[in-house]
Amino acid sequence: MAKLAFVEKDFHHIPCGLMSLRRSIAVLICRLNRNDASCIKTGSKSASKDEGAMAEINQVSLGDAIYDRVCQDLVEGRLRPNEKVTIRGLAERLGTSSTPVRDAVQRLLRDEALVQRSVRDVRVPVLTEAQYLEIASIRRELEGFAAGRAAEMVGPKEIRRLKKIVERNEAAAVAGRWPQAVKYNQEFHFALVEAAEMPILLAILSGLWLRMGPLIAGYYAREQMGLVRHHQAIIAACENRDPAAAAAEMRADIDDAKEGIKRYIQSFTTGE
Repeated sequence: MAKLAFVEKDFHHIPCGLMSLRRSIAVLICRLNRNDASCIKTGSKSASKDEGAMAEINQVSLGDAIYDRVCQDLVEGRLRPNEKVTIRGLAERLGTSSTPVRDAVQRLLRDEALVQRSVRDVRVPVLTEAQYLEIASIRRELEGFAAGRAAEMVGPKEIRRLKKIVERNEAAAVAGRWPQAVKYNQEFHFALVEAAEMPILLAILSGLWLRMGPLIAGYYAREQMGLVRHHQAIIAACENRDPAAAAAEMRADIDDAKEGIKRYIQSFTTGE
């Protein structure tokens, strides 16, 4: 039960873009704390009649929570390309039964966020070069547009948030904590779209990062190179209210990694 204590805290900042976790928090907590008096309505004549229906709702809600958690792991790069994902492993890590995990994995397979090679072999996909270039081109336009919009709209509070993310990113990279560094990289990109007040675009980009997150994280962790040079320039452009410069720096941020990520993709076939 304690293993799922992460749920509300972890999902405060990072939306998957495909399903809202918060609608299931209350039901999920009651499922995990069935002996808690605050989650049990005593003296209700209809309680026994509703028990079966509530069990079904709870199961669905838990499946949503697991689905969103795996989405977050993919977006933030906690899961890497070609990494094997097992029902039992996820169930043990999340402290739950296999049924809702199996349902979540099936949804991720339909989303093409996971791929199934055989009955017992489910993995994080390795994008082809063509797939990567297509997604990178879309991100280049959409995130460049969002950066320009953010430069027109951000205030001191949003600037402070962006600077704090960059500072944490730099500190993690200097300390060699690359999983954290790539997490802050992703957080910066999403925070910028949030600052632009474009929730629909954020949902679209969340779907793209669902496919790209593992690839970006794996590349930067392997190369161990800085991620914040263009981010700092984007913040400066936002402070100067210069949307053209902000958009150009975001496009450059995506372009700079292109050749390296292509080599990273090739390494999965060459065995490097």
